[in-house]
Amino acid sequence: MMLRIVFFLLALLGTAHAADDLLPPEKAFQAYMVQIDDHTVEARFKVAPGYYLYRDRISFKANLPIQPELPKGIEKNDPSFGKVQVYKHDIAVRIKSSTPFPLDAAITAKFQGCAEVGVCYPPQTQLLKLGEPPKDALDQLFGKSSIPAEIGPSGADIYFSGGLLATLGVFFLGGLALALTSCMYPLIPIVSGIVLGNGQQGKMRALGLTFTYVQGLALSYTLIGIAAAATGTLLVVALQQPFVIALFSLFFVLMALAMFGLFDLQLSGRIQSKMNDWSNRLPGGQFTSVFAMGALSALIVGPCIAPPLAAALAYLGQTGDLLLGGSALYMLALGLGLPLLAIGAFGGSILPRLSGSVMRGVKIVFGILLLLMAVWVARPLWEKSGSETGPQFTAITSEQELNQAISLANGKMVMLDFYADWCIACKEFERDTLSDPQIQKSLADMVLLRADVTQNNAADQALLKRFKLFGPPAILFTGSNGQFLNERVIGYQSPAAFQATLERLKQEKK
Repeated sequence: MMLRIVFFLLALLGTAHAADDLLPPEKAFQAYMVQIDDHTVEARFKVAPGYYLYRDRISFKANLPIQPELPKGIEKNDPSFGKVQVYKHDIAVRIKSSTPFPLDAAITAKFQGCAEVGVCYPPQTQLLKLGEPPKDALDQLFGKSSIPAEIGPSGADIYFSGGLLATLGVFFLGGLALALTSCMYPLIPIVSGIVLGNGQQGKMRALGLTFTYVQGLALSYTLIGIAAAATGTLLVVALQQPFVIALFSLFFVLMALAMFGLFDLQLSGRIQSKMNDWSNRLPGGQFTSVFAMGALSALIVGPCIAPPLAAALAYLGQTGDLLLGGSALYMLALGLGLPLLAIGAFGGSILPRLSGSVMRGVKIVFGILLLLMAVWVARPLWEKSGSETGPQFTAITSEQELNQAISLANGKMVMLDFYADWCIACKEFERDTLSDPQIQKSLADMVLLRADVTQNNAADQALLKRFKLFGPPAILFTGSNGQFLNERVIGYQSPAAFQATLERLKQEKK
């Protein structure tokens, strides 16, 4: 199961006046919040025509426990980054809480979107308060007709479209596959001793006790899944750094080697001994103690399934969906515990005698998947190394550095490129257009400057504001006098279109 980090923007030609036609982010994406009932609110986004929001870039924070339900978006396919979902229309995100929302409830929303012309807006943060809709949206509140049926207001349709159910099914089968390895062996004596107790339990009670044990085991993994989804944005940010990408990829390689049997991941003998002591002290046949031991057993089996579990957590971290994170790991634990239910009801004789080759085969499959995950995570490193063959830019981090670089150009034409790591159109421009040999030849006699606005800090915002830009990609040019020309490229341009732009600039220079 592959991480879905980012997606590819629709490539359209930019024009010299496009920047003047773009809406500011607060107009392109208007967000506000309304209350549905005591435990439910909706965060509503008005998406202007010609713009769209990234589904996986929407998240919420509040001072009370909340559970957002993001509606299903429109699927876009990117040849480099896979399938992703975007919102091209108004949407409503149902947000539920076990605690009643106060009248002055406030939720912090984070989101990011793009214009169809290929311009990426920086990530936006907005505090949403009940009773404060956008000023120009008072007469345009959401109705049934304003929200397309495929992305209905509650987002509940995603749970019946096959997406969530298919994901949960994959996690359940993954847990069942892990149960076919030796990872399950340490749990068998616990089920036999703690769950079944003195052996006088009837089949139905034994099945109930074992089910309780499995629920305790599942609880631990559910909490891990929720934590992974809740902190997913940290992983996204961290994976923008090359050294983190390398370490993360190396981690998956090591986990794959563990699955191939090069070394074992297990608790120390001292910890295992203490766990066994705890299990021996718990009274058998009692639901409370059986549930507690099930929760503790996650520590016993955890190291053994750590490699595939790490891959699963990485995927869940990208979704940012707490419900998916918890339910997916719950299903994995159910799959892992299914053979234990058979043991509890019918005894150990019910399990098939799997050969060592079968168990090794299952682990090899997981090992291969982990290697594929390592390769996928490392792809940005290859992209960066490939871009080194393209034109070399001088980094600009402030207006002062820009002015100084232009003054040192000595009459040469300057090209200023606005770029960001979260701007996929920028990566496309670099990969497809700037790497073109003819383009590089045309740029040879220019001074190439790059303003990397990935961090979107005060200096980045000042540079964008100076040129009335809302985000990258954007390319500006100066003449021989050091003054910026009216000709500019906003959004993606194909090699042919960009070459025509450069030829036109050179003709004007003459």
